[in-house]
Amino acid sequence: MTPIVILDAGHGGSDPGGGNNTQFTEKDMNLQISLYQYNRFLALNIPVAITRTTDVTLTSEARTALVRNSSARYCISNHINSGGGRGSEVIYSIYGSPTFPQLIQDALTAEGMPNRRIFTRTLPDNPRLDYYFMHRETGSVETVIVEYGFADNALDANKLQQDWRDLAEGVVRAFCTYAKLPYQPPTTPTSNPKPTTAPTLAPTTSPGNGADWKQEAVNWLYDQGFLTDEQWRQQPDQPLPLWAHAVILKRLFEKLKP
Repeated sequence: MTPIVILDAGHGGSDPGGGNNTQFTEKDMNLQISLYQYNRFLALNIPVAITRTTDVTLTSEARTALVRNSSARYCISNHINSGGGRGSEVIYSIYGSPTFPQLIQDALTAEGMPNRRIFTRTLPDNPRLDYYFMHRETGSVETVIVEYGFADNALDANKLQQDWRDLAEGVVRAFCTYAKLPYQPPTTPTSNPKPTTAPTLAPTTSPGNGADWKQEAVNWLYDQGFLTDEQWRQQPDQPLPLWAHAVILKRLFEKLKP
């Protein structure tokens, strides 16, 4: 199915990005946010694509080619800022509209991340071209770059570390409003879920110390591509929602097809 929107998890692999601190690296936070949004769009039955699902290196040319050739109408490129500042920024093409960026900023503000600015930028030597490669080389795709906050600002960094799911959900909500698509909030909380009691499963082999066998099984699901949302990797006892079970079964069926 042709995607309506493509998500870009900025940086990755040998490129950690600049929005790093002791709590997270930009490339990992970008991927967490993007995978969360990817699964939310799937749950909302919105056709979606993504530039990367793992920690791989993408050249700027390869990244923009994925977006340009995706047939998507929109692209959300996720990033974390640095360099001194506070709050989120949304950057749009000089040939675009501030409508979608404003909806994103309103949603992020509602989730507790202050709004720093919305802006466009031209090449210094050619005012008819966008400054940013993601705008200049993604063709007719309406691309917005979302900087969720500043990694070198303690308030922003703590907000991102604790509430990145809420911020990611805000952008999903803003997109649905802009594209006039039905939106339903997630059936499970988007903030860090509280531990719940789950039945204990006995391992079939001697696993060694602790619950290593649980993590090994969960990691296998990610390695096989059955799970992609990183929020579940460190929560082996957290029950999955019904839609996630459906996605896993669908991917398993597709893998088994001749």
